[in-house]
Amino acid sequence: MRCSIKFARILPITIFFLLLIHLTYQAKKQKTSVVNDIEDIKSFKKLLRTKTNILFLFVNNQKAAKTVTNVFKDTAEAMKGQATSVLIDCSNGESKKLCKKLKIDPEVSYVLKHYKDGEYNKDYDRSETVSSMSNFLRDPTGDLPWDEAPDATDIYHLQDFDALSKFLRKGAAAYRRSLIMFYAPWCGYCKMMKPDYAQAATELKGEALLAAIDVAKPGNAKIRQLYNITGFPTLLYFEKGLYRFPYGGENKRAAIVEFLRDPNAQTQKKKEAAKDESWPQDSDVLHLNGDNFNSELAKAEHALVIFYAPWCGHCKNIKPEFEKAAAAIKQDKINGVLAAVDATKFSELAAQYGVKAFPTLKYFSRGEYKFDAGHARKEKQIIEFIKDPQEPPPPPPPEKPWSEEPSQVRHLNENNFRSSLRKIKHGIVMFYAPWCGHCKSAKPEFTRAAEAFADELAVAFAAVDCTAAATLCQNYNVMGYPTFKYISYYDKSISDYNGGRKEEDFVSFIKKQMGISASSVPIIADEADMYDEYYHY
Repeated sequence: MRCSIKFARILPITIFFLLLIHLTYQAKKQKTSVVNDIEDIKSFKKLLRTKTNILFLFVNNQKAAKTVTNVFKDTAEAMKGQATSVLIDCSNGESKKLCKKLKIDPEVSYVLKHYKDGEYNKDYDRSETVSSMSNFLRDPTGDLPWDEAPDATDIYHLQDFDALSKFLRKGAAAYRRSLIMFYAPWCGYCKMMKPDYAQAATELKGEALLAAIDVAKPGNAKIRQLYNITGFPTLLYFEKGLYRFPYGGENKRAAIVEFLRDPNAQTQKKKEAAKDESWPQDSDVLHLNGDNFNSELAKAEHALVIFYAPWCGHCKNIKPEFEKAAAAIKQDKINGVLAAVDATKFSELAAQYGVKAFPTLKYFSRGEYKFDAGHARKEKQIIEFIKDPQEPPPPPPPEKPWSEEPSQVRHLNENNFRSSLRKIKHGIVMFYAPWCGHCKSAKPEFTRAAEAFADELAVAFAAVDCTAAATLCQNYNVMGYPTFKYISYYDKSISDYNGGRKEEDFVSFIKKQMGISASSVPIIADEADMYDEYYHY
């Protein structure tokens, strides 16, 4: 009787622990994202038909491949939902026959092969790290990211605003001189400059720091705004982590090295080149320097100060307006002065007041900085400003993303592009960039056209922001903005739309497609699997 009671007490505890072990095992089993049940050619081909982005790890020697296998599994977890990872043990049973059929060299310890849209793409040849493998799977046909290039290891590759801030606070602050290249991966001039920049970084190792950051990357827009980046590449020079002035030399190794070994030489060269264009010191404009800046401005109730560079084209345009306004202010005895600072000579003053571009106009009262006054560029505007200094209205708030505006336009990305268009008979997709002027012009016309088909469930007007979905746009060979594509899942077709960009043009085009018989629409594929080739990501 006692044994029965004791057993009855132990049994629930035993069951509990067995259940706990089972659940733990299942959790671990479910945690891995690696497919490892592909053992024959039939299951291999089936996988190629159903998945569009697959990385295979074929292993002949598990001991030698232990490190890469762990990296492979971590990558699979990181890329869950974006790619498929398959591990095949070539030393085991049926899998061994599969590896032989696929001509996997039995002498190598392991090999990584990538398949895209059902076809072999290439052997994986990048660094065997989670970061590199993930970057590759996000864009398997793209160029090698600059931060992975073997000849660019001496460049500090910065990913985002936080990394840039940390670099300036810690890395660059420890060095007297540093240079940062703000670039875009698609920029031709950037690509041409990269080898020289990398060589300069190697040559200057221990003397100066050279960094680079992709400011075309989604999320880095505020960096462009902060440093007034309007073209690529833009190179800015820093001393002990503090911004000094833009680099204006040649985009060649020798010029970059020469500049960083003597940054003042650039200023001197530009000063000599612009010697005849410097502001005449005997004009009615008050010329300030480090010695008289505070004392002179302390005397003036109203002072408009222009920070300029002699070589700057916009500065040359404003100079005669500034001089005429200064003469008129003096003649009419208006209470105020116009002053100028050559920011290439007195860079400390420019840095003190946060000057990042030329010309920059700032308003002072009794020596105290009040606000920027960049809106006063013409003689009349300058005079009116000095008579009644008013802070310009704040810039308009950032434009609301198109995707947040209520409309019938469907906003797509890599995750929902394929599923959103799967049942669409007739659709036009607009690939755009938020900053593109032609896109802004087409947007209201496209939006109104979408409204015209609001009740047609099989018709879609969709938009893709290429600054946020770069890979998707590359897959559709988008070379400029806006690019329009006509897509029909019903007829398995995809083609360029080259019609007009007015509301009536879009509406007329779709109505015409709706009235054409299926047989007269160009057929690109007969099977859904082939259609997937065009809707890959």
